[in-house]
Amino acid sequence: MNAADSPLDDPDKTVVAPACPKDDDLTVIDPLWLQKAATVPVPPPMPVPQRSPQAQAAGSALALPPGFRLHEYRIDRVLGQGGFGITYLATDVNLNSRVAIKEYLPEEIAFRSSGKTVSAHSTRHRERYQNGLDSFLIEGRTLATFRHPNIVRVARFFEAHQTAYMVLEYERGSPLKDWWPKHAHQGEKELSLLLQPLLDGLSVVHAAGFLHRDIKPDNIQVRQSDGSLVLLDFGSARQAVGASEQADIAVTPGYAPIEQYEDGHQGAWTDIYAFGATLYWLVTGKKPPDALDRQMAPQDPLVPATQAGQGRYSPQFLGAIDWALQLDPTQRPQDIASWRRALFAAHAASMGLQEALRADDASHHLDLPGWALIKKSPRLLKARLGVYLRGVLSPASWPLALKMTLAMVLTALMPMMITAYYNLNASLATVSASELQNLEQLARSTAGRLSQLINDSQSLARAMGSDADFRYFLSQPVAARQPAIKAKVDALVGANPDILLVMVMDTQGTAVVSSDASVMGRNFKFRDYFKAAMAGRPHTTGIAVGAVTGTAGVFFAHPVFDEQRTVIGAVVLRLRASAIVSILNEVQEGSMREPFLVDGDGVLIYHPDADMLYSSLADLPAAKLAEIRADQRFGHARVNSLRMPELAGVVVGAQHLGHVRYHSTVSRESEIAGYAPVLGHDWVVGVSESEKDFEAPLTRLYTQLAWSVGLVGLLFTGLALLFARSIVQPIRALTRAAHALKNGDYAKASLTVKSRDEIGHLSRTFNVLIDVLRQRERERKH
Repeated sequence: MNAADSPLDDPDKTVVAPACPKDDDLTVIDPLWLQKAATVPVPPPMPVPQRSPQAQAAGSALALPPGFRLHEYRIDRVLGQGGFGITYLATDVNLNSRVAIKEYLPEEIAFRSSGKTVSAHSTRHRERYQNGLDSFLIEGRTLATFRHPNIVRVARFFEAHQTAYMVLEYERGSPLKDWWPKHAHQGEKELSLLLQPLLDGLSVVHAAGFLHRDIKPDNIQVRQSDGSLVLLDFGSARQAVGASEQADIAVTPGYAPIEQYEDGHQGAWTDIYAFGATLYWLVTGKKPPDALDRQMAPQDPLVPATQAGQGRYSPQFLGAIDWALQLDPTQRPQDIASWRRALFAAHAASMGLQEALRADDASHHLDLPGWALIKKSPRLLKARLGVYLRGVLSPASWPLALKMTLAMVLTALMPMMITAYYNLNASLATVSASELQNLEQLARSTAGRLSQLINDSQSLARAMGSDADFRYFLSQPVAARQPAIKAKVDALVGANPDILLVMVMDTQGTAVVSSDASVMGRNFKFRDYFKAAMAGRPHTTGIAVGAVTGTAGVFFAHPVFDEQRTVIGAVVLRLRASAIVSILNEVQEGSMREPFLVDGDGVLIYHPDADMLYSSLADLPAAKLAEIRADQRFGHARVNSLRMPELAGVVVGAQHLGHVRYHSTVSRESEIAGYAPVLGHDWVVGVSESEKDFEAPLTRLYTQLAWSVGLVGLLFTGLALLFARSIVQPIRALTRAAHALKNGDYAKASLTVKSRDEIGHLSRTFNVLIDVLRQRERERKH
């Protein structure tokens, strides 16, 4: 803090509202101008009146008296008093050293009682007072986190007397506003050397995620000891008084950018505007017009710095000031680093080693702001993501360890992966062919068993048709012989459990003898198998539902001839459908495969799902549907279509072994079916399997390959990382040393070198360079 005796009526103090005329650089509380009207006239500047004795007495009444003790600090006198508080010069009685103590006491809304406690004037101000107190403590914590020689340092902050106090280092010197008029003859080079450390300090503030928001000549102190600059008064870094119903905002006309008036999005560009305005004052002797006036004026009243300072300062320096004073925040520099490069472009050689190194980092996007600030700024976040994305897409920017590891792993794994790829393709082809062959073989073996069953049944029917007892009975149907014939057919049925019944029919189609008493005497001349027998041909039906028994079966009919080869009747054998079903069901046992049987019309005469039984694979012609309805072969008139023409087109009427891929409308999945014809019939046996189950062995191959490649890859990656680490560690040590060099820490910039390889030679050379640079930096500073 300033050691000079600042008057209690300091014109640059922050007040709640301009109740009386103030100095041009007064920081005022602006109640969101743009929410009130399109244009608001700003009162013209007026001379600063001297404070009346009554006002001075009132201010003195608010201040703590000399000699008052705050913990280990003794109040000596008042250094300054503003709208938000009072600053005292005090003595640390333990250390016998001078400090500055800042007390939170907003005089507009608070007062000090005789007991020295501070309270709000009324209950309606209590919340506002408490919010301001919280912000004051946040300011203390903010400053306490900064450790930079050009930022005022907070030694301590505490609460007492229902308010808060901040103990600051006591800086002897003068405000820049008082110091500069006597030193305005300094050239641009000297001014650049003076400003660089201050910009470094402001970068530290921004990197921590904070903004100053009230930079102006009054808040920059020139140290008496070495002439360096110190940034003071972070009271606006957080609102010192909590927002009222009108959302008051602290601004200093001429130095505050437009976003502070409008409570717009603020960031590093906000402080850059105020810093630029301060430089404008240094160059021209006048502060810039108020940002609100500039925005509302038909033409910007600001005289550009390139015009006002022409001839005394370089175009680069003046152009950087004009860049910082752009009204539109998006048109200003977005961070200190980019602005500093423009500001000192004409004097890069005069920059210190650390500044030059940081400028080089900035030119290569290596000095990105911290995450704390980036999270609060969508523009900075977008820029950071852009830098990372470009880094990911540019292998040249990848870490060295990553590049080395990838190179070694790819070199080792690529031949293995190529070989594995070809082997896998060959294995997949073999396994796929084997799986398809299994489906086809299952279909063929099942069709063969069905064909054998049909052949055996046809042979039995043929033997019965040529039996002498049946021929003699049908040639002379005498009732006395009927019991013997009945006993014979019963014996045939009893000897073969697959046979449901046997009938002996005369030429009129009447079952004169039957193993089933309910069938005897019934006439079946309308059946196709009887008609074929009367024409002298043996006949085998498909699976049909009996009109009498109501059960499914297959009929085998054979004509009976007399000695003149005249048809005198027929014998009919009915095979149980269960005999066929049992053969087909064996395919399904212990697997996810589904067998099915299709007749010559494309109707499913067997399927494990009873709901699909007697459904057609595809739409049947109208004539065929009428025929099925007429003969009632399936026991009902309706035949539903499964609408699978891909399957029907290949399977129905197939004469050879094969397979087909199709989409099932039942499971709604892709399936694969192997099929084979049943010799001696128009049936086709199919065995289907979902592609998911079919590809399970292939998936296992993929999984095994992935695991083997993954495990080998992990092994190679581990070895590659170990090897890369041995190379990268010394390089990282060099990088850390380079960062230490940028921060001016020459002790940490030196390396401990043990190896004798190329990196060891490079590290030794770096150490020599550090020693030379350290000596030259000392010479430059002295």
